[in-house]
This record gives sequence, C-alpha cells and structure tokens, in this order.
Amino acid sequence: MVSTVKREKPELGRSFRLLWLSVTSSCTGDGMFLTAFPLLAALLTRDPVLISGITISTKLPWLLFSLFTGAISDRMDRRKLMIGSDITRCIIVGTLAALIATDQATIWILYACSFLLGTCETLHTNCAQAILPALVKQDQLIEANARFTSAQVTSAQFVGPSLGVMLFNAGTVLPFAADAITFGVSAALIKSVPDEHGVEPPTTSIRNDMLEGLRFLRDNPVLRRLTVILTLLNFFYFAAAALLVLYTSDLLNSGKITFTALSVGAAAGTIASRFIITRLSRQMSATQTISLSLWVWAISSVGIAFTSNRYVAIASYVLLGVGNGLWTIINTTLRQQLTPDRMLGRMNAAFRTISWGVVPFGAAFGGITARYLGLRGPFIIFAVVMIACAVFGKALLKPLTAHGKSSFKIL
Repeated sequence: MVSTVKREKPELGRSFRLLWLSVTSSCTGDGMFLTAFPLLAALLTRDPVLISGITISTKLPWLLFSLFTGAISDRMDRRKLMIGSDITRCIIVGTLAALIATDQATIWILYACSFLLGTCETLHTNCAQAILPALVKQDQLIEANARFTSAQVTSAQFVGPSLGVMLFNAGTVLPFAADAITFGVSAALIKSVPDEHGVEPPTTSIRNDMLEGLRFLRDNPVLRRLTVILTLLNFFYFAAAALLVLYTSDLLNSGKITFTALSVGAAAGTIASRFIITRLSRQMSATQTISLSLWVWAISSVGIAFTSNRYVAIASYVLLGVGNGLWTIINTTLRQQLTPDRMLGRMNAAFRTISWGVVPFGAAFGGITARYLGLRGPFIIFAVVMIACAVFGKALLKPLTAHGKSSFKIL
C-alpha cells in the first residue's frame, strides 16, 4: 500500500511568529523608504553623485557602528534593544514627515535622517539575527531562516516599495508617515516575545568583545572567505544600485512603475528561492549552492547592464533575486551554525562591518563612475565582476571544501 502520510511543515512556535511579524512590519516601512527616499531625492537633485549620497549615508553606519552595536547585542536584552531601535526610528521618520509637510526638507536633511535610520538598523538587524537561534531548535534553523528571509524580502522589496510609490504619488509625506507607524507596530510586537535572548552577563569590556568578534571572523576560514566574497560583491553591486532611479528614467526611459517593478521583481525572485532551497540543500552541498547563486547573479547582471528594455530589466532583477535568496539563506545558516550563541551578535557585526562597510565607498564609486563614464558604466563593471566571481567560484569557495563543509547538508 502506498503511504499517504503528508509531510508537515515544522512548527516554529509563538515566539518566532511574533519576531516574524515584527520584522515584517518594520521591513514594510523600510520598503517604503527604499522607493520614497530616492524619489524625493530625485525631486531635489539630478546629480548622480548626490543621488548616490542617499545610499552612502544609509550604509555608512555599518562601517562606523556595527561592531559596537553587535557587542551591545551580546551584552543586553536583545528584545529591549530591538524595541528601542524601532521607537527611535519611529521618531526619526515622523520628524522627517513633519519637515516634508512644511516644505523644509532638503537633500542634507535626507542624508541626516538616512544616516540615523541606518545606525538604528545596525542594532536592530544584529539583534534580530542573534536572537533567532534562541527561539527555534538547531534543526529548524534553515526553515526559520528561509521564512525570516522571505518575510524580510516580501515586505521590504515587494509590499513596501509598491506602497511607497502609491503613497508618494498620493502625497509626498504619506510614505514617511506610514513608515513611522510600521516601526511603532514592530516595537509592540517584539515586546510580546518572551525573555529568550540567550545572553549571559558580560565579564569583559565592550572593546574586548568587539575585538573578539573580529578575531573569530578572521580565524574561521569559512566565515572569512564568505566575508571577502560578499564584500567584493556589495561594493560593485551598490555602485550600480545606488543609481537605480536614474537607470530607470534615463536608460530604460521609464517611470515610477518600472522603478517599483525592478524592486518587486528582485523580491519575487528571492521569495521563489525560499521554495526551492530545501530541496536543493538535500541534493547539493553548501559550496555547490553558493556557486549556483554566483552563476545566477552573473547571468542576471549581464541582462541588467546591457538592456534598454524594461521587461528584460525586470526579468533580470527577478533572476538576481533568486541568486540573492540562495546566497542569503545558506550564508546566514552557516554563520549561525559555526558561531557560539554568546558571540552571534559580535560575529554578525564583524561580518557586516566589513561586507556592508564597503557599500558607501561602492556607492561613491558608482556616482563618480557614472559622472565620467556614463550611467551605464557602473552596471557594466558590476556584470564583469560577477562573471569573474562565477568563473573562479571553485577557487573562491575552496575554504568551504577544505573545512569539510562541502558535504554540509541543511536539514
């Protein structure tokens, strides 16, 4: 007789659901920020260098403060830190909405607000990823990370950007006011999570904690190589991504709908990866899955760099999202499994300080390159780098094989 038993999805528990809902709410606001900030900046200036400044000011805190906020997340109640971060962001965006409503917003005010929001984001993100292993079982991490990533991407790149454009068209101030509300909702939800932060009382100084996180990342060959790869990719990706609003209008000859569709397409691809990652992880090693993501990125970057057709660009961004989803889920799970719980905040902070700390420099490089080589220049350079990473992927990922992680299976 053929078995008809249906395999059920793992139950991750109420605490995970509350965290999931909290992140969904705050990321929806981040998604509105993703489209509303560049659109507002484009009303204030058309200079590619000044436009790229929004990305620079948003990501610069990852270089300046991520190590500190990561150390803090290993010393204090991660729930309370996330609540404080959400409340602070609510106040910042609410203040910006008031300035926009009274016609007092300038490009420099946008820089200041995006810098402060980025600073809060370093704390919130380090805490959110560090708290996750305390809320689910070890063998549930891949499913939890997949759902977590899907929630982040769906809200930040699918729902949020669409709402941002719709609200921006209805009234410039509306997406920023709505963003403030989402942070308030997020704070209320995370407050309901039980005290499961898994942090032991600190016995060392913050400075030593920060250095310990860097040393742990440096001394682990797998984590070190993953950091190097993402650092390289982020630099050249954000050199192009910082100019997406100009890419849409000047190279694709399109408007706000296409601009939104590019973000939505990338989100759709990332969400789609969530439904194939479990099967892939049973058939392929972590090394093979990451190598696949590099090839997917390479193919999509070529389409983005050379097309002038909006539909080809959107399709390429969907493919880009698939590669991003595969990379993010495997990468995050590897980091969580290779790092002691007491050091998750510091390790994630060290990882992001390096891999995200280069983003402001990449954005600046993109703005300067576009000014002197043309707007398509940063996109072509990104494609060349991605092709090189895919071709030499086996050598780049050698530490995973040498460390015995080539046979790593995510259950």
